[in-house]
Order: sequence, then structure tokens, then C-alpha cells
Amino acid sequence: MTKWDKLIFCVLIAGAVFALFVQGFLFSGSQGMQAVVEVDGREYGRYSLQEKNGKTLAIRTEFGYNKIVIENGSVKVTESDCPDHLEMAAGSIQNNGEMLVCLPNRLVIRIEGKGSVDAVTY
Repeated sequence: MTKWDKLIFCVLIAGAVFALFVQGFLFSGSQGMQAVVEVDGREYGRYSLQEKNGKTLAIRTEFGYNKIVIENGSVKVTESDCPDHLEMAAGSIQNNGEMLVCLPNRLVIRIEGKGSVDAVTY
């Protein structure tokens, strides 16, 4: 390898690393993102993922009880009285299009908004 080959190689590597940082900067964060909470097919509320101090929702309906925590740009279910607790095991969601679902309590939480992509292909 000549010194020019090494220079070209280093420039290509530096360009690829720079492109990854730019992509991460442009498509990260949750600006404009909202958590949409639905109970029995009806919208219960919309909550910004940019809550400064976090937000806790206790949703008690005729179908059951769920406790939802919105903080640090993500949403998670921390308590539920349904038998399987799958929505709690799913963890937190933060990206556009992600959902948490509790079928016994007829609860659906989904993330809507812009500022995030659902896939990146290299």
C-alpha cells in the first residue's frame, strides 16, 4: 500500500464515522413525540414525551387498572391488575409507531409524532 492508498482509506473511514454521528444527531430524540393512550378504542389522552419531571397516570376503568409512567422520552406500564402482565414485561417504548397493549384491560398506548425513524438501512 502506498501512502496515498492509506490516506484514501483513512478519509473513507473518517467520512463513515462522521455520517454515523450526523445520522444519530438528526434522528435521535423525541421532539414532537406524543404518547396516545386509548381505552376500549376511545382516546383517553395525549401526553408529550418531553415531560420535564415525568408524569404518572393511574387509569382505572370498568375493565381494570393500569399505572403508566412517562419520563425521559419513554413510556412504560409499571402496574396492572391483568393476569398476564405482558405490557409490563414489554418494558418502555420511545420510537414512533411502537405500542404497548393490555388486552384484558382494553388499553393501547402508542407513540406518534415526527423526529424519529423506524428503521435505518446501511
